[in-house]
Amino acid sequence: MYVGNRFGPGTIWFWAGTNLLQATAVSSAVYFGYEWMGWKFLSVPFLPIATIGTAVAFYVGFKNNSSYDRLWEGRRIWGAIVNASRVWAALILSVVDRPQTGATAAAVRATVKQLIYRQIAWANALRIQLRQRPAPHRRKREDLLHIEWVRHVRAEDGLAGDELIDRILTEFSCQLERNGPNRPSNVAAALLAKQAAQIAELKHNGWIDAWEHSDLMRLVTECYAQQGACERIKSFPFPRQYAIFSGAFVKLFIFLLPFGLMKEMASLGRNASWLVIPFSMLIAWVFYTMEQVGDASEDPFEGGGNDVPLSAICRNIEVDLKEMLGETELPPRLQPVENVLL
Repeated sequence: MYVGNRFGPGTIWFWAGTNLLQATAVSSAVYFGYEWMGWKFLSVPFLPIATIGTAVAFYVGFKNNSSYDRLWEGRRIWGAIVNASRVWAALILSVVDRPQTGATAAAVRATVKQLIYRQIAWANALRIQLRQRPAPHRRKREDLLHIEWVRHVRAEDGLAGDELIDRILTEFSCQLERNGPNRPSNVAAALLAKQAAQIAELKHNGWIDAWEHSDLMRLVTECYAQQGACERIKSFPFPRQYAIFSGAFVKLFIFLLPFGLMKEMASLGRNASWLVIPFSMLIAWVFYTMEQVGDASEDPFEGGGNDVPLSAICRNIEVDLKEMLGETELPPRLQPVENVLL
């Protein structure tokens, strides 16, 4: 998530450089053909091109609104995950920390810590799974610009997804089969299953009653629901018919633009026709940027500079839950690096 107040020239050029060069090449070719080669047929009426531009603007606006809805839904889901994790820790500390079965204080404390640590591990495992599995349609580098943009501030690129998850499981003392045929394909879901099994065991042993078990299971169900919502966004891309044709229409409009502007600029005076080049560049930049904003928002869990800051959210969950446990050695909350919070 980009948190700066403005983009610097370098960032603007990263996003717009190639598009501006293409627009400059086309408009320059039209200008030299019209003025120097005498090809007056290169000038066409501006009205039909303006009509195309209006239609493209509406189409791109619809795409961007829909893309933003996916981004905002992703942020709402992770806000619900934060809330569910805090409530989970609060309930565990309230009901499990006071068993009526004569268990030792050390055993109670270990159980409480295990349940809370597994919740932290679940959030981090879900984060890693969402980021390490590319969206189905994102394969080429040009489709990953918003990820490449922040590649230098990412701290996890040196490890594969399984290695990252193994590190998380080790850090939070979660026992799962890590290798071999019994390794779960969906580690986050397996961790929630472990939570459900353990609280069922606590109920069976008399540590919690039926009402407390029901409340805790309701939270496990909530976590399952939020994980499923994340996986729905991840596995179902923004409808490609909208994304593909939006880009095609923008490129068509930008290509036709200098042909329509040529006569308009030439009518301003004998030496004014060259203005077709800067005006084509400016309009092309606006339309290309609108198109790229939508592209960068449609998949909120890829780990790009415009995506939901999953790493920062998971670190906040870890800090909050460890504080509730009374621990004092806490990891620092993540801060933006070069105005990017991951």
